This record gives sequence, structure tokens and C-alpha cells, in this order.
Amino acid sequence: MSKITRRTVVKGALAVGAAAHTFKIPAPVAQAAPLKVGFLTIKTGPLASGGLQMEQGVTLFFKERGMKLAGRAVEVHTADTGGNPAQARTKTQELVERFGVHVLIGPLAAFEALAIDDYIRSSKTPILTVAGAEDMTQRKPNPWLVRASATSSQPSH
Repeated sequence: MSKITRRTVVKGALAVGAAAHTFKIPAPVAQAAPLKVGFLTIKTGPLASGGLQMEQGVTLFFKERGMKLAGRAVEVHTADTGGNPAQARTKTQELVERFGVHVLIGPLAAFEALAIDDYIRSSKTPILTVAGAEDMTQRKPNPWLVRASATSSQPSH
């Protein structure tokens, strides 16, 4: 009969640990909570037609994907900024603090984006915007902002 030593047990445990790390054996994971998306748009006032089209586009995007991103359920919370910088800031705070959104989309207008810039920085809430406020990406870049559109000054150049 062979004798099992402490050294043999330690070597075996190390081998099992190395194998688990090498083969990336997954641990059971609980179902993730829904991803909460805050959507800032303009539904009233002179810029409402653009804001309503943005809302239709975002709604279509998520519906085509079964209200999921990467297999995770998505909840969209929409807020009407009315094209008013003060209201844009209030609605942004409401989405982040009251509804607990994880990420923001919007706003439409550059003056609204500039009004919420300091709040986005302090709350560290990621935002995807089409607002052409170049100060937020060039002169004083906001690390929480991604702009997927042109700047306001590009047509002038």
C-alpha cells in the first residue's frame, strides 16, 4: 500500500486549482437585473419633431432586439427636457437618482448637454449623446460622454 503524505495532497490541490484556472470553469451566476437606460429627449417645443424621431429610433432599436442587450433585459425611462437647459438638468437628476438608470442617451441639443455636463461628471453616469457640444469632447473632455455625431462647429469649417 502506498502512503499519502501531506506533500501529495498539496500537490493535488495545486493541480486541481491550476486546471480550474486553465479551463476557466465558470461559477454559477445569478440572473442579472435589468439594464436601466435613461433617455433624454425633446417632446415639446420647437425641437419636438427631432426629439420624437429620436424616441422612435431608440424604441425601434430595443424592440428589434426583444428589449435586451447582450442577453440582459433593458428598461427604458424617457424624460422630456422641453428644449430647456434647466429642465434637462432636473430630468437628468431624476433619471439617475430616482429611477437609478445605469446609462443615459441624449439630449438632442448642445445647450442641454452643456447644462448637464457637470452633473454627469460628478455622478459618473455614462452618456451617449448626439448633441454637438464640442467643449465636452475637445476643450474640456468629459470622460463619461461619447458623442456619436458631428460637432456644432463642423459645418462652419
